[in-house]
Amino acid sequence: MAQGAHDFKLNEVFVLSCPKQCTAVDDSGYVSPAMAAACPKAAFYVDEYGQPASWIEIENTSYSTHDIRNCFLTINPAVLDKTMSAPEREKLMSLIPAGDLRTSLAAKQRITFFADGHTNRGTLHLNFTLPAGEAFTVYLFDGNAVDLLDSVRVEALPAGSSYARIADDEWHVCDTDNVTPNAPNVQYSNDKIKEFKEKDPHGIAMTLMCMGVVFSCLILLFVFFHIFGWAMNRAAKLARVRAIRAIHEKAERVVEMAKQGTTETKGIDMETYTAVIGLALHEYFGGTHDLESGILTINQTQTTWADKSHELRVTPQIHPAN
Repeated sequence: MAQGAHDFKLNEVFVLSCPKQCTAVDDSGYVSPAMAAACPKAAFYVDEYGQPASWIEIENTSYSTHDIRNCFLTINPAVLDKTMSAPEREKLMSLIPAGDLRTSLAAKQRITFFADGHTNRGTLHLNFTLPAGEAFTVYLFDGNAVDLLDSVRVEALPAGSSYARIADDEWHVCDTDNVTPNAPNVQYSNDKIKEFKEKDPHGIAMTLMCMGVVFSCLILLFVFFHIFGWAMNRAAKLARVRAIRAIHEKAERVVEMAKQGTTETKGIDMETYTAVIGLALHEYFGGTHDLESGILTINQTQTTWADKSHELRVTPQIHPAN
C-alpha cells in the first residue's frame, strides 16, 4: 500500500483476432503488412518488432509516480487457490521484470503489455496469449504473488473491439474506432441522451422542457412566498391581538383597583389592605410577643474600670543627688 501498488488498475484489454481471420499466417504467427491490411484497425497497434498482438493496458490511477515492476499478470484462474504457495503461484503468472524505465508510471500514466507469449522480445511481452472468441479473466497480482490488485472478466469480444474501463466500476466494449492503447479511454455518453438527440434533433422539445421547468419553479416560488407572507401577516396580527388583550386586562384591573381605592381602601390595593388588617388583629390579640412592662432600668455598678485614678498620669519622683 505504501508503495502504491494498489493504485494500478487494469484499464483496457484488446484481443487480436487477425490470426484466425487471416488465412496466410505462417507457423510462427508472423503477420505481414499485407495480412494486417485485412485485419481490424486496432491490429495496427504493433510492438517493437512491428507485429500486432493482443494487449493489456494498465493505468496508474494515483497522482504520484509508482513502478509496476515485479508485479504479475495472468489469465490462469488456478492462481486464486488460497492453498497454493507464492512460489507455485509465480510459475503460473507472467512477471513484469525490473530494470526498464518504462515500468515507472507517472500520475495517470498508462502502460501496455503485449500478450503474445514471446517474453524474449522484451519487458512489455507476457508469457501467455489471450484467447479470441472466448471469455477469460485477467488478474493483476502484487510483487508478493499473494495480493490481488485488480481483475476483470472479459467476455468474447467482437473482432477489432476492446474492453475498456470508463469509470472505477464501469466497463464498456469499445468498437474499432474507439480503441485507445496508451491513451485515455473514450467516455461513452448516456444512451438515453443519445436517444433524446435522435428524437429531438432541433432541440424544440428540450427548449419547451427547460422553459416549463423554469416557469414551474417560478410559479412554485410565487405560491411559496404568497403562503409564507400570509402566514407571517397572520402571526403578526395574532401577536398584536394578544398584546391588545393583555393591555385591556391590565386596564380593567387598574380601573377595578381605582374603584376599590376610592370607596373602600382609600387608594391601597385590596390584597395589601386585607393583609395589614389581619396582621394588626394578630398582634392585638397577643400572638407576637410576650407582655413587657415597657420600662427601661439602668443600674450603675462601681468597678475598677471606672476608677478615675486610672485616668491620671503618675507624678515622677525626684531623688536628690548623692
